[in-house]
Amino acid sequence: MTRTIRGAVPAMTLGLAVFVIGTAAGTFAQNAPLELAPGKPQATTVQSPDPTDPELLKKKPPQKPAVKPATPKPTAKPTTAAPSADKAKVAAKPTVTKPAPAPKKPTSLETLTAQAAVPQHDHVIVDVPPAPCPGNPDAIGLSRIIEVDTTGGFYAGQTYRTRMPLLQPKEVILTFDDGPRPVTTDRVLAALKNECVKATFFMIGQMAKAYPAEARKVAAAGMSIGYHTMTHTYQLKSWPLEKSQAEIVGGWKAVDDAIWGKSSDTKPTSHFFRYPGLFNSHVVNTWFNQIDMGVFAIDAAGNDWIKGYITDSEAPNVMNRALMELEHQNGGILLLHDIKGSSSNAVAPLLRELKKRGFKIVHIVQKQPLPPLASGPAPAGVVDTAPAPINERNISGFDVSRQLGQEQLGKVGTPSAKPAPLPAYQTPDTPAQPADPTVTKSIASTPAASTSQVQPMPAPAPKHDDGWFGSTASTFRGIGTAIGLW
Repeated sequence: MTRTIRGAVPAMTLGLAVFVIGTAAGTFAQNAPLELAPGKPQATTVQSPDPTDPELLKKKPPQKPAVKPATPKPTAKPTTAAPSADKAKVAAKPTVTKPAPAPKKPTSLETLTAQAAVPQHDHVIVDVPPAPCPGNPDAIGLSRIIEVDTTGGFYAGQTYRTRMPLLQPKEVILTFDDGPRPVTTDRVLAALKNECVKATFFMIGQMAKAYPAEARKVAAAGMSIGYHTMTHTYQLKSWPLEKSQAEIVGGWKAVDDAIWGKSSDTKPTSHFFRYPGLFNSHVVNTWFNQIDMGVFAIDAAGNDWIKGYITDSEAPNVMNRALMELEHQNGGILLLHDIKGSSSNAVAPLLRELKKRGFKIVHIVQKQPLPPLASGPAPAGVVDTAPAPINERNISGFDVSRQLGQEQLGKVGTPSAKPAPLPAYQTPDTPAQPADPTVTKSIASTPAASTSQVQPMPAPAPKHDDGWFGSTASTFRGIGTAIGLW
């Protein structure tokens, strides 16, 4: 018995030790962290604590506030705020689209004219009474006169995306470039006088210097005078300002000396100007605004610088082109050249046709007062016997005024030994000199003067539009469709 008890004591001792060790191991296993294999998700049911644990029951009350933010009420508030955020985004869209016109600034009126805002000018309208025209009761006459104040700079025409202020539909402003030149300019003046209308002549300095008597004759006939540079260069847009200024000042001085007998390096007598080729210069316009220069582009043209539109017999082409463009633009500023035989022959039938179609002629004059016209001999150094030496206008197929002048007038380009005397034109009321009988005869014999030839054609069909300017004319027309150049 005793031996049996002694044998059981070690067994019990060993069993107790195993129980103690097992209990301790179980407790350690519950409190020790669970290590998972790499990449194995940690959210397992083995990790979740026993819900009956007293410690867990003690910690539950403080966990209730953590559950409250998950209720729908707090989440509903952001949903009500969301529409306001969307509305803010929608409201912000116009602010995003407003800067979109920024790329259009290079083509804006401000960029073209160097003016932040178009000045408000004082335009005076003078209604011309419908008095009968001497010798021509069916003349179109003037409908009215627009007085233009160019203070601070003035710009009109499609180049500047603006119509002449106060110009009504079906009203036409006649303008002539590149003169003066005997015979052709005389022909234009005779046609204008016969229809009792006035026009604006943009003169080249070299032409006025070569023909001062002709320049003064234009002014004496009551026409408005403008400038067209000294040599009709196209480089004003690319030249430095100082070089462009010298070209422009030289032009206005030659014109002023011929017409008014005096000139200034800083102040032009006339305040009307047109760019050769309509090649606008922002830098030059900045200067023009400071000297109160008005710049005129065009709305319609007769294409009289292109082959097929230049000679006397091609006057119908010029007339029909001018009519077509005036119809398309419903009036506006018309460009012709008084040095071209075609335009000089087309003026008379064109004015008659304009009247038939219901157009009216408007004359523009500057508000700034003009001095009296000069009289007596021409200034020293001014010639009156030779075509102007237009060195920069020798583009093939473009301008043939020098050649025509030498052929028709018999000039050789050498100046006279003595200054030629000029007629004494004292006031604009002095009538223009009568046209040469030979010129009148040539007008009557030209196809343009025949009523059978003045009927408008659907469209002129030039067959010789070669040369630099001629070949790019269609390009200019295409550009004009987009930006209103022509």
